[in-house]
Amino acid sequence: METLDRVPGWAKALSILAGAVVLGGVSDFLLSQAGYEGLGMLVWAAGYGGGIVVVWAVWLRGLEFDPE
Repeated sequence: METLDRVPGWAKALSILAGAVVLGGVSDFLLSQAGYEGLGMLVWAAGYGGGIVVVWAVWLRGLEFDPE
């Protein structure tokens, strides 16, 4: 787990962006063009939903919102 602490924040954000937006969007487009609109929509939703889960796990999980 120590190696993940050495990865810069911009690299993590870029990998999430590439995974969620690019791969999900391109997969959706290709599946839709092949006639699988429903499957393309599912892949798109899973890609973006997975990106949100990863953002929560990497950055937001450790935040504390305690009023002072």
